[in-house]
Amino acid sequence: MNTTDDQNREPALDVVEYLRSRGLLPRPRVTRLSGGVSAETLLVEGGRERLVVKRALRCLLVEGDWTAKPERALTEAAAIRLLHGLTPDQTPELRDLDARLNTLVMTAAPADWVPWKSVLFGDVDDPTPGAVATAARLGDVLGTWHARTWGDEGVAARFADYEAFDQLRITPFHRAVAAAHPAVAVRVAELADELQARRDCLVHGDFSPKNVLVGADGLMVLDFEVAHVGAAVFDLAFLQCHLILKALHLPERSAVFGEAAAAFLDGYDGACPDTGGAHAERLSWHTACLLLARVDGLSPAGYLSPGTAQTVRRLALDVLGDPDLPVAELWNRVKEAH
Repeated sequence: MNTTDDQNREPALDVVEYLRSRGLLPRPRVTRLSGGVSAETLLVEGGRERLVVKRALRCLLVEGDWTAKPERALTEAAAIRLLHGLTPDQTPELRDLDARLNTLVMTAAPADWVPWKSVLFGDVDDPTPGAVATAARLGDVLGTWHARTWGDEGVAARFADYEAFDQLRITPFHRAVAAAHPAVAVRVAELADELQARRDCLVHGDFSPKNVLVGADGLMVLDFEVAHVGAAVFDLAFLQCHLILKALHLPERSAVFGEAAAAFLDGYDGACPDTGGAHAERLSWHTACLLLARVDGLSPAGYLSPGTAQTVRRLALDVLGDPDLPVAELWNRVKEAH
């Protein structure tokens, strides 16, 4: 539970009355969705319609005092509009935006689709051709987004608000890591500066298995609230980080996660080939920094045992202390860390 005073919390959204007032689904069935810490999210069903109502929270649902401006909902709505136009089958469709309440309504994935995170953990059966094929498809989707927005001045102007990215990524991840590990603080600060200075393309900012739903006939990427025009390497490192964490958590599946990580990068390179390698610069360092953030930042990966967390910490510090190395070598170190 968050230790922030409950009086600072926004009152729960009366979603039935809200949808009626917006002219959407007057008699819906409502299910509260779990898993996120930054928003109140509800699945709403009525007839053949399946919608998700999402309200950005100012106080995040974590231990400690972690706040972020709720107006990031407007950024998420803009990103959904843009990316649904590029990859409509892999992105929800925006149905409504209430700027006053920082609430948006979007289409939901089919009812039988499941979180990719649950598939990777083995909690549910995999409805897809497998983790490697799904990762390759995700690489293609992300590469399409990056390639189609690379150097686009109009996109850069629309997504030039970096406050939410600072509040939800740089401060709780990089600044927390630098404070916890003075020996690598200078390098971490350099990486944070790079993320804040580059203007490559539209960056998702939370490209992780928990934000991917998969089914037998497709996948959908969610959660665009920290979207911004920035360093492409961040999205690549974010997914690499999550696959490494799972490889260390489930060593019996480490080889599959490593193959998926490589397939993801191959899929990305196929869709976004003309960046001069800019998307992969310092990829191992950025990944290592994010690994440290998931054990010593404000949002640690709760599924890691203390022993595994220490392995993650040691691996990340070793990588940050060395010259930047190819990501394949980083995965070799993951294998050796078991």
